Amino acid sequence: MVRRFVKERDKVDVEGVSLPALMVLNKLIRDGSQRLGDLGEELDFTSGAVTGLCDKLESKGLARRVRMEHDRRAIWLDITEQGRCLMDRHRNVGTRSITTLFEGMTSEQLKEFIQFSTQIVNNLDQYAATLNRLAQDNEHNACVTDVRNANTSRFLSY
Repeated sequence: MVRRFVKERDKVDVEGVSLPALMVLNKLIRDGSQRLGDLGEELDFTSGAVTGLCDKLESKGLARRVRMEHDRRAIWLDITEQGRCLMDRHRNVGTRSITTLFEGMTSEQLKEFIQFSTQIVNNLDQYAATLNRLAQDNEHNACVTDVRNANTSRFLSY
């Protein structure tokens, strides 16, 4: 589902601006100028992806990089008036992107989806630690050559 979403998201083009770039502009409008590293962290983009998005936004005159007087090493991104106008013109795109994803779901289904998603996020808190601990424990176990006797799961596995 996530891969499919990313593929579809990357097809969105608003006046030559991608949906991830619109997310950056929206964050700048909502929270003010941002350090590039913070943008990447909060939007879950790699530093390379943030740099590429910022390059494109700057080349279109929608955002500009700023160095702070007190710390010339830190690079911040700020939205330009042209960027604000673009976002104002296409305000309905962001709203529609969310409603399109959840269209056709009842209120009850949405509540269940939120509960399921919350549970998965909570389960992720110990995900890596649990699997790493299991792998360490397994280092001392014998090899299972008969896959019919291996542990099975009712979920997808690798």
